[in-house]
Amino acid sequence: MTTTTARPGTAPAASYADRADARQAAAARPVRLRPPVRRAWWPDAVGMFTWGTLLVVTALWVANSGLQDVVAGPAEALSSLGRLTGLWASNLLLLQVLGMARVPVIERAYGADRLAKWHRWVGFSSFHLLLVHIVTLVLAENLYNGTGVVQSAWSMALTYPGMLLAWAGTLMITMVVVLSMRAARRRMRYESWHLLHLYAYLGVGIALPHQLWTGTDLTAQPWAAAYWWGLYGAVLVLVLVYRVGVPLALSARHRFEVASVVPAGRGTVTVHVTGRHLEALRAEAGQYFVWRFLTGPGWTRGHPLSLSAAPSTAGLRVTIGIDGDDGERIASLRPGTRVLVEGPYGRMVTSARTRRRIAAFAAGTGVAPVMALLHDNAAKSRTTGADTLVQRLSDDQDGTLLQDAAWLADQFGMRHVTLVGRRSRTGTSWLPEEYGHVAGPQAVRLLVPDLDEHDVFVCGPDGWADAVVADVRAAGVPESAIHLERYTW
Repeated sequence: MTTTTARPGTAPAASYADRADARQAAAARPVRLRPPVRRAWWPDAVGMFTWGTLLVVTALWVANSGLQDVVAGPAEALSSLGRLTGLWASNLLLLQVLGMARVPVIERAYGADRLAKWHRWVGFSSFHLLLVHIVTLVLAENLYNGTGVVQSAWSMALTYPGMLLAWAGTLMITMVVVLSMRAARRRMRYESWHLLHLYAYLGVGIALPHQLWTGTDLTAQPWAAAYWWGLYGAVLVLVLVYRVGVPLALSARHRFEVASVVPAGRGTVTVHVTGRHLEALRAEAGQYFVWRFLTGPGWTRGHPLSLSAAPSTAGLRVTIGIDGDDGERIASLRPGTRVLVEGPYGRMVTSARTRRRIAAFAAGTGVAPVMALLHDNAAKSRTTGADTLVQRLSDDQDGTLLQDAAWLADQFGMRHVTLVGRRSRTGTSWLPEEYGHVAGPQAVRLLVPDLDEHDVFVCGPDGWADAVVADVRAAGVPESAIHLERYTW
């Protein structure tokens, strides 16, 4: 365990990140980029909208004799339950697509980690409801006709309008669900998974319209049809606007391009991106963009990468491991390469803190967003005392953005603590083996003695980050002062 501190005002031991960074920083106009507007009521509003839509579709079912049919007989009961689960599944599938649309209100309300959990819950819930919908309707059809389950399913597919498309869409959705299981995701590159995941759009697009053509709950009353067509139209417009239109407009306005690619530590590189009118870019340190580097094979692949320095009018900076997905191609980018950008996304920002100082726990390339936070907080809070960075390293040669940390220690008195060595297998799992015997909450207090004056930001691999957060919470830090945003898919 190594601790580095210095008094504010001493000469920097190294430029922050490298000399190219220093020149960029010196050239930057002293203009703070405008942060996005945030509203405390956004999460409640989004939650109320979600549950409100489910209440609406349930009311549609009740208004169309749903409850009466449940007690009318076995076939009628199965058919009625099939209608209800179909309505719920359709509504949740559309909300899931809406969650994938990157609508700013939703992104800012929940953040990447909570939105990913919500997306996963909605996705699997809608899929299970879809299966119940199919099974109950096929069983009801069999009770009506007595032709057998297989023959009933085949007859429904051939005779009901839009049913063949619905079966095809269901198969696509099933494929996406299977690939979304953790065991399958671990075997896939992010880019491959993301491309296949887009089939969810197509699956939803062709699976749901049969309800608009044949579903009695959707066609029985004009206001019911208006609700569903309106929801379909709104989701489609939002997807086109925020997944296609806004990124294209953003990239066209700012004309992002690669300025340089430089080493940032063993197995990592830093990419500097410049552009026009960056003073109008609503971005904050700690946020991430989805980057597409428009050169060579694979230029269509999106890479969710966090800013590793506070954004400025001089440009943006990201740091990536070259052993990761598409890392070698990014490491060989040439200056002048055009960049297509989506974002910014994420809530791991200095404006989210409830206290003046920051204690950041980072592992691997998770140090990139917290380094940006520390740069930003140091610039904004010169008189509020030193921040703390606790950085997990596998060995003495492993150190992403160590020059940044040295610069912050020299210029602003930041405490930089490195945890070097293999993770403990028998004690506190996020500490090195040498210190694994120390209880987690006690370790947090030892690493950050004045912990009660800090907000805690954590970024790293899921297992490591979860262990840190659990011990930070046990050390007495309130939930409002703990910030964790997952970037895993």
